[in-house]
Amino acid sequence: MNTDPEIVRDVFASHYFFFAFMASLGTLQIATSNSGIRGLWLIPHRRLTRWLGVALILAGIAVFFAQPLWIEGPWAAGSVEADSVSREWGQADWGDLGGARNVNDIDGGLDGTKQAIWFPLAAILAFAVSAVVGTLSVKILMKDAASDATAKDNDLEITGGLAGMVLRSYFANLPDSLRSLRSEIVDDWRTGLHAADKWSLFRMIFGRS
Repeated sequence: MNTDPEIVRDVFASHYFFFAFMASLGTLQIATSNSGIRGLWLIPHRRLTRWLGVALILAGIAVFFAQPLWIEGPWAAGSVEADSVSREWGQADWGDLGGARNVNDIDGGLDGTKQAIWFPLAAILAFAVSAVVGTLSVKILMKDAASDATAKDNDLEITGGLAGMVLRSYFANLPDSLRSLRSEIVDDWRTGLHAADKWSLFRMIFGRS
């Protein structure tokens, strides 16, 4: 294979990022639909959100493994062998799909370090998309339902954390969550300081005489 490994790596990275994004987004939708966290739903209906999550995961898998059929890369038809150096640049056929992505990392395949970088970035993007679309979903499509439910249970309106996103968007819930976090950190710090032994290093450094 005479192609620059960096070009091969760029192709693999973009495909892997898309796959990780779709899988993360789908998994997030399934998890939030089961727990009722509407603030991260892409669709304001529990059952449809769950099925959308399944569809996103399956679509990500299907597209990732089928992309060599229509996108050129180091998997030209008839050249896919165990030795990735001997491959040609082009589109694969159905018989080559099984080994199309088995490219050594020194020839442009993704190593574990690159995957460890791209996967968290894709997961963060999936969460960001869910938070933005979830905001629109709650605000536009679930406004009446959220208002009725909030009137029945005012505690949900002041609850932070994940429980606060049952009826509110991520961004509407964030201020209460941050206030609760700061309050809990201060309380835990004071509790730990008072519970520490008089001669402990923690109390000697941070405690007052």
